[in-house]
Amino acid sequence: MKKTKAEIIIMWIFFAIFIIYAISLIFPFIWVLLNSFKSKTEFFHNMWGFPEVFTIEKWRDSFKVTSQGLTILDMFGNSLIFTIVNTFLHVMSCSCAAYIMSKYPFKGRELLMSFLLVVMMIPTTGSISSVYRFYNDSGLINTYLGIFIMNCGGFGVNFLLLYGFYKNLSWTYAEAAEIDGASHFQTYLRVMLPMAIPAITAVSILAGIGQWNDYFTIYMYAPEHATLAVGTQIISNNTQSTMDYPQLFAIIIFTIIPVLIVYAAFQKTIMKNTAIGGIKG
Repeated sequence: MKKTKAEIIIMWIFFAIFIIYAISLIFPFIWVLLNSFKSKTEFFHNMWGFPEVFTIEKWRDSFKVTSQGLTILDMFGNSLIFTIVNTFLHVMSCSCAAYIMSKYPFKGRELLMSFLLVVMMIPTTGSISSVYRFYNDSGLINTYLGIFIMNCGGFGVNFLLLYGFYKNLSWTYAEAAEIDGASHFQTYLRVMLPMAIPAITAVSILAGIGQWNDYFTIYMYAPEHATLAVGTQIISNNTQSTMDYPQLFAIIIFTIIPVLIVYAAFQKTIMKNTAIGGIKG
């Protein structure tokens, strides 16, 4: 169908708006990347231009920077450990909870679901002091175990996404498995879970990016095991006195690169298995 003149004008207006919005998102990253290749002196003399001489000095020196006794590579290792383990624990907890809530009718299920939705709307800020005191009294502060336990909760946005997926998944497969003698756990592990792999993969990628960027949890409960997110913030505060912004920019780019690689590699997976309002079944 041929578009009217008004529709064409509106289309070009929206196109221009999206282009401007895209540039506003890309420009800060490009600006930080370019300035990471400058010396400190050149940065202050040529803040908005291209580097006169590209140098990797600040990238090389960034690996020597320490924060709370940890190097950038140490913080990278902590980020990797927390991201992989926390994502696995959180997504699998959400998957189990979502499967049970969506497929097994039991007394009080609707009431429990309503309670969970209400609790999700309540800010957790008020409970921080209580959680911290509990962790401190339990000896879980500055331990990997404490952070892992914190991510074993099976509820939240990812729970809702997987709940919608399992809700739309046919129960016929489970019935066939039960006829063959499979237990409830075997049915979930060998039949239903493999069918949910595309949805779990998409949720895991998004959850993993969130874990990689998590600043507050590590800063609050495990500061001695600082991740890149925590270390970068501390280094950023120290930069106020050293004024070595190119080195800070190099560290920021180093922190962002893994997220960009993962998102670029799995972009099609995310777009294919997610839709507005939930996970496609």
